[in-house]
Parts: sequence; structure tokens; C-alpha cells
Amino acid sequence: MAIPVIMPRQGQSVETCIITTWFKHKGDTVKTGDMLFSYETDKASFDTEASADGILLEVFFNEGEEVPVLANVAVIGNHGEDVDPYRPRGLTSPSVTESTDKTPVTPVLPAQQPAESSMYEGSVRISPRARVMAEKMGIDPKYVKGTGPNGRVIARDIQNFSGKTAVDEFEDIKVSNVRKIIARAMHESISKSAQLTHHMSADARKILALRKQTKSDLEKGGTLNITLNDMICFSVIRALAKHPDVNGHFLGETFRRFRKIHLGLAVDTPRGLMVPSLKNADDLPLNALSVRLREIADQCRKGNIMPDLLSPEAATFT
Repeated sequence: MAIPVIMPRQGQSVETCIITTWFKHKGDTVKTGDMLFSYETDKASFDTEASADGILLEVFFNEGEEVPVLANVAVIGNHGEDVDPYRPRGLTSPSVTESTDKTPVTPVLPAQQPAESSMYEGSVRISPRARVMAEKMGIDPKYVKGTGPNGRVIARDIQNFSGKTAVDEFEDIKVSNVRKIIARAMHESISKSAQLTHHMSADARKILALRKQTKSDLEKGGTLNITLNDMICFSVIRALAKHPDVNGHFLGETFRRFRKIHLGLAVDTPRGLMVPSLKNADDLPLNALSVRLREIADQCRKGNIMPDLLSPEAATFT
């Protein structure tokens, strides 16, 4: 029985996702747990695994396409099974052709259409869509490195190549959705927040000694290591409790003072900088705070953090 693969919903505010990479293609055999595709929301990146064994009968969306959540993106089943009942509404034919077709396709030209330019002659393996794009852009496909099946030149190869000059003076690299959001948020932070950089130094010998003692005590009980960052976060939470005006947001006409402390923590990941929020951080003792900070940082690096925790409004203080 054919089984549809749906676009997961990541948080109540997420309505669409962008497919970034297909790891399997139409006709491939898949096993339960095999990686099928990666996708991005406006806050994070995620991977989707196969939930059944079978053949990837059809793929409805290309890499780079925006897909509504809970829509069918592919179908897993056995050879010969009908996939049309699972095709998204309005999609009358398979959207994916270039990345899944494993044999070269030669377009049938109308009789009145002029013969192709000699710049396309030879043994270059190129899809029809990529050939048309190359002709419009004046690009010779023989100089383009193909990333499609069997080294075939596909549309995205032409698009990427068009961003390079003949002498390679520069290279245009497509920015991921996550990095676009990070850049936009950083720019908005500069434009909406009062900028102040304050430098000061402090004697850290006491906090280092306290960490050494705390670490020794916790290790005896088998508890995870307490870092200096954990202790600083713990101190910040206690300071916010004493100075509640700092734990607030200026909203133009009003000032919103929060009764609870939801601590934002900057986490460096391969996908870019993420700032997850640790809810009700003021309820946690030091050892529990350390565990929760480590957990949300790991979730960010693995790409399975809840998108709602990455919302700029989720943290009261970062």
C-alpha cells in the first residue's frame, strides 16, 4: 500500500517550509529510517526520515520550492501503485523532473524551430530546461559542472554558473533561509535597539574557586560538569530577579515588565547563530539549569529545536 510523505509542522506559527536537499530520488529503494530530505522553516533546519520500506514512487516538489505544512511531498510504495490520489491539489504533473530522471532526455523540436546553436553540440548531458536557460544566458554548458544524475547539467547548475564571471573574480553563493533570518534579525536589532558597548573587568578568582568546589561536589554524585557559562547564566537570572526592569521589553508607548525569566542563549551552529529560549529559567537550581542549557544547545546543533523557542519574543532577556 502506498504511503504519502508529508511536510511536518514545526510549531503553530509555521505555515510553509522550503525543501533544501533531497537525499533520495524517484525510483530509489528506501528503508525505514533512511534520510529522505532536509527542509527549512524561517527559524531552523530539519531532516525527515522514511517511515516505511519501499520504493520512492514519486516526488512532488523540487529542492528550493516552498511547500505548505502537512502537504504530501512524496509517496513510498511498491512498483505499479497509483500515486495520483496523493498528488497535491493543483499539481497536475510531477513537479520534479530533472533531479529524479536518471536517463538523458532529448527534446523534440518543432519543425519551424531553428537548429540548436553549435555551442551545444557534443556529448554534454543536459536537461531540456537547463539547455533553454543556458541559451538565454549565453552560457556554454560544456564549461558547467553538472550535479544531476550521472553528471547531468540541470537548471540549478546554470543558475549557479551565471553568478560567476569569466575570470572568476567572485562567486555568488546561495544563502540558506536560516541565515537570511539571522541577518535580518541582526539588522533589526541594530535599527530598533539603543546601542551601547560597555567594557569592564572583574576579579574572577572567587567564581573560579566556587566552580572548582561545585564541580567536585557534583562529580561525586555523578552530575554533569558545571561550566563557567552555566554559573554566569545563573548569576544573571538572580540579578534580573533583583532588578526586574532589566527583564523587560520597550514597546514604544509602553514598557512590558515580565514576571518570569525566559533566558535567551546564543548558540553557534553549523547552520548559523541561533538564540533559543529557556522558559522559566528562574525556577531552576544551578545543576538543573546546566542540564537544560546543554540540552537546548544540542537541539539547536542537531536541528531539532522547537521553532517556537527561537522566536525573538520567546526570551525576556538574552
